[in-house]
Amino acid sequence: MSRDLSRVAANIRDSERAAEAWPEALKSMTEALAPGAACIVTNKNSNSADWVCFSGLSERFKSDYVDHFAPLDPFLPHLNVAPRWIKMSDCLPQSLLRQSEWYNDFVLACGVRDILGTRLIETPSHLVYVGVHQQIGRSLGADVEKVMKELTSPLRSAMLRQMERLFGSTQSKPNPKVSARRIRYYFHVSNCGQFLDETGEEFSSREEAIARASVLAAELTKEGYWSGYAITVTDENGAMVARLPV
Repeated sequence: MSRDLSRVAANIRDSERAAEAWPEALKSMTEALAPGAACIVTNKNSNSADWVCFSGLSERFKSDYVDHFAPLDPFLPHLNVAPRWIKMSDCLPQSLLRQSEWYNDFVLACGVRDILGTRLIETPSHLVYVGVHQQIGRSLGADVEKVMKELTSPLRSAMLRQMERLFGSTQSKPNPKVSARRIRYYFHVSNCGQFLDETGEEFSSREEAIARASVLAAELTKEGYWSGYAITVTDENGAMVARLPV
């Protein structure tokens, strides 16, 4: 491990011991790996950001994210569907991003072109995410994803301790008696005509269903002949949940 990465790992360990060390931990990531980094704790009930730590490109926009953009973030639900390191550009089509207030007025305003992120932790009440940012006009290093995978375990350990400090020790222990009811969602494709989804898929939250719709929209966009169409997501009661352009 290089000296820079050893410093990153050491700072993450420091953040496990003291809450005030988190800014320095993320700062070391921005200095060694990418021009920006973020750690976000969202509330499952309110969809708000209960705690955030930003460094680098997004640091001065922290209050904007907490006060306004957190509930509009379409990337985080994708990290719930597949808890692994994934790029925003691999799961959110440009057609959706062009219409996203979060992307246009927050992400681009920060000078960010892409995000590599993952979900670190899920508790009964909160979700924890971490990510690094690709600057507009530049690319992430070829080994950044590999390094972030190596840092996942120490980041998770440090964040579990932070969750205990913020919300109490019981928050990091999922209750086996609590299981979210899975709801069936339907994905209809329409333009002048309509292709009805009569089968649907079950998800434990509307955010997961919306994330699935984004993946479907991206797949249709790649096929090339669905321009002008949209995917309408409805729940099992027929209520519209979201409408995503292809």
